[in-house]
Amino acid sequence: MKKRTKSRVWALQAAYSMQLSGRSASQILDIFFKWRKVGEQNRELTTRLLATLETNLEEVDALLAAHLENWSPQRLAVIDRLLIRLAVVEFLYFDDIPPKVTINEYVNLAHDYGTDDSPRFVNGVLDAVHKTIASRAPGLKPADGGGEEE
Repeated sequence: MKKRTKSRVWALQAAYSMQLSGRSASQILDIFFKWRKVGEQNRELTTRLLATLETNLEEVDALLAAHLENWSPQRLAVIDRLLIRLAVVEFLYFDDIPPKVTINEYVNLAHDYGTDDSPRFVNGVLDAVHKTIASRAPGLKPADGGGEEE
């Protein structure tokens, strides 16, 4: 498994723990890194993903809610919601990761951790959210644009 993919999986697991326990990102990560062997580079990305999500959750959920017809983010399946939230964090705050890579990675994680319908759902929502973000920021590369795969 690629390093960034591992970091995304760990961020998903930690975000799920946050969801269930009500603990902060730093509290969860302190516990998480005690029982997981995580290299410094992966630890950094995992921490950055989770901390950025925690800090910007309202903005992320507002953007997500704008793309859910007759649904709120809280009504989504937990794994789908967390995958989409983490991907939106990458779209908004991780300029070093091409949107195409982000979408591909989180759709693959939806295959591994979601339901049979999750990959198609996650892909559709992420595509719509990315198009909205790209229309607000003309310099942003389209999701089907270039960029190196991870």
